[in-house]
Amino acid sequence: MLDQITHLFRLRTILEEGSLRRASEKLNVTQPALSRSLAQLESYFGQQLVERHARGVKATPFGEKVLSVSNRIERYWEIAEHELRAEVTDEKTAMRIGGGPVWRSGILSSVLAELQSRYPRIVIEFTTLTYGKTLQDLREGRLDVAFGGVFNDGGSSSRFARVKLTEVTNYVMAREDHPLLAGKNPDDIVPSSLRAYPWIVYSELPAYREITEHTVAEYIGGLPDVRFICQNLLSVLTILQQSDCLCVLPYLSVQAVNSPRIVPIPLPLRRSTADIGMIFRTEMREWGPMKTLLELCQEKFGITEELPFEMRNAAAHVMEGGSDVGMP
Repeated sequence: MLDQITHLFRLRTILEEGSLRRASEKLNVTQPALSRSLAQLESYFGQQLVERHARGVKATPFGEKVLSVSNRIERYWEIAEHELRAEVTDEKTAMRIGGGPVWRSGILSSVLAELQSRYPRIVIEFTTLTYGKTLQDLREGRLDVAFGGVFNDGGSSSRFARVKLTEVTNYVMAREDHPLLAGKNPDDIVPSSLRAYPWIVYSELPAYREITEHTVAEYIGGLPDVRFICQNLLSVLTILQQSDCLCVLPYLSVQAVNSPRIVPIPLPLRRSTADIGMIFRTEMREWGPMKTLLELCQEKFGITEELPFEMRNAAAHVMEGGSDVGMP
């Protein structure tokens, strides 16, 4: 088995470099040895893995599949090696966590701090999810766990473990001392009065432009006066605090904002609610840091037992704007 793993890692370098010569130089292995590794893998799998062309080599469709699996195997090996050598080395390993904008707004800060204190030799890499690539990044080990919205993996759901942690609901948001709210009963706000104020479109998720330009416009009787289109959630929240702007946002994203707080305007929008949680490869379930992360998240959201992440219908799926992991 170890021989096959060696051949797989060599295949990955060959495909990344695009030629046996460059792979040979990078690995300090002779080209004939790399050719033998290719031949043995192709014989073992019974299919061609690479196509040769004038400038080098490229993967066949089956070769791409084998490359994806080899990337995942390498990640498993990194984790296993760290566990096996933990008592004789001070080397650290990474835990690769991806988060959508709501999660990056600070929801996970205390959870990740506690996780790192329990596993001081784990370096937590908390990164932005790459829209359209999250599931692939999970499959190939570039991510160990992703936090986001609705999850859809095209039907191969047994490959991933999903845990619903909470849900997000979208509202029109404003600062708590906004003129719309000053000295008024919120229930008495006339929807058309929202047209008098500037708006921000939060553009990191495509759905928010659609909600602003269509759903909101339907209720206020005309197109909102959009003055900002902003991709960064922190910038959106800061502008809301410092101006009379309005913006459609998930309620969870504003809970930690103070001085002034950001609060919902009671506009009777159609409920736009989506489940959010974490997703990871099922094989990672027994990894100590993953088990602890799951426990800490469930404690934070008051969950007393593990819940499966259920697929939602198309109305909820629109929140993610596509066929990948939604990123609230």
